[in-house]
Amino acid sequence: MHIRVENLTHIYNQGTPLERTALHEVNLEIEAGERIGLVGPTGSGKSTLVQHLAGLLQPTTGRVLLAGTPIHSKGATARSLRLQVGLAFQYPEDQIFEQSVFREVAFGPRNLGLDETEVKARVHWALEMVGLDPARIGPRMPFTLSGGERRRVALASILAMRPRVLILDEPTAGQDPQGRRALWEKVGQWQQETGMTLIIVSHALEELARLVERVIALRAGRVVADGPTREVLSDARLLRDIGLDVPEPVALLQALRQAGKDVRTDRLLPAEAAAEIASAWGLRRAGA
Repeated sequence: MHIRVENLTHIYNQGTPLERTALHEVNLEIEAGERIGLVGPTGSGKSTLVQHLAGLLQPTTGRVLLAGTPIHSKGATARSLRLQVGLAFQYPEDQIFEQSVFREVAFGPRNLGLDETEVKARVHWALEMVGLDPARIGPRMPFTLSGGERRRVALASILAMRPRVLILDEPTAGQDPQGRRALWEKVGQWQQETGMTLIIVSHALEELARLVERVIALRAGRVVADGPTREVLSDARLLRDIGLDVPEPVALLQALRQAGKDVRTDRLLPAEAAAEIASAWGLRRAGA
């Protein structure tokens, strides 16, 4: 689904002593099927922006269009488009309200009017997607689960809607490394199979490097960079200027470059950096 953001400004508590501008005339276009990473320091406007993309906030000025339709316009078309955008908040487990995991994940598909056979199939699929056993977890009460499990349940409830646009706001916070890798592998596979648009808000830049093809960077409510993942995430000066850590492989390669080694500094992943270093020293990697 094509997304267009036009001159989007959002001011919280406008006209009060607590007035704060979270977004300043943001303009973006996101094509159907793109994999986007959204980065920026705390307070840069990332969460405000994705809430606008999901139609949860009214702009102070500007607008958001889904497939050419203003997201807040009235009528069945706009409502149908809004239902096709799934947003997992930064702390989605706080929004769980049903008495069992099955009922929580089934809530959205049932609201779509699907028959119970399809609802059960979607619940089973969504729980497996996030690494939970439907037979074991489905009957349990959400408050008996760990924090990480509740977060996965909340994500499963969104996946069960089969959105055309999936927005994940720091989805792996609090997850162990193995769980993060498994989740990203399954989400990435599903994105490739369905061609859905995937937007990920994350401070984990090395994870983003594996997942997305384009990165948009925000600072103080403004877009300060928008380009291919390798280009944006290897720009150490930009990342430091906006208050983000430089990916470790990039930092290492830049240190070697400053020491006189002829290495490329746009290698974002550890394996890429290792290969670049081996090449610079004329070494063969084990197994090569």
